[in-house]
Amino acid sequence: MAALANRAIRRVRGSDGFTLPEVLMATVLGLLIVGVAATVFGAAMQSQPKLTARDDGISRARTTMERLTRELRQGGSVSTATSTQLSFVTYVHSATCGGAFASTSIACRVTYSCGTSSCTRREAKPDGTSPGPTVTVVSGLSTGNVFTYSPNSTAPNYIGATLVFPGQNGDDAISLSDGVTLRNSSTGTG
Repeated sequence: MAALANRAIRRVRGSDGFTLPEVLMATVLGLLIVGVAATVFGAAMQSQPKLTARDDGISRARTTMERLTRELRQGGSVSTATSTQLSFVTYVHSATCGGAFASTSIACRVTYSCGTSSCTRREAKPDGTSPGPTVTVVSGLSTGNVFTYSPNSTAPNYIGATLVFPGQNGDDAISLSDGVTLRNSSTGTG
């Protein structure tokens, strides 16, 4: 039995383990890796709200672009046509122009006005009187020059719209473009 105990003691004394400098170095490297991972995670968490807001703005822009093209296809006359403003008579699902949603459509003058950072939409009676509230439909744009016309703005047959969102690093700007050939076109005040 004593021989067995002596053999166990020799085995424990002779076994290789980690020295104190090795343990300290492994601890420092482990903490360094955890620190880098925490920094990367923190940066991702900080940028996420900005990305979410930008995604929301682009989603709203897609919805606005679809609404604009639908209204233009149903439209009858264009009364104002500049690069920053478009006013036309079309059919909208409202009880009154600028009023609450309704299941039937009525003719209203719809005006889209775009500035350097946002676009608004307003409904009024076909003659332009009794305008409803102005609603911001898109924000976060880099330019207010949204609308283009062919052959020209005084007698447009085709209306194009481009919504440009600035890039965060200058290289990832996003543009949404669409256009409509007017079906029921008659220019002038309507």
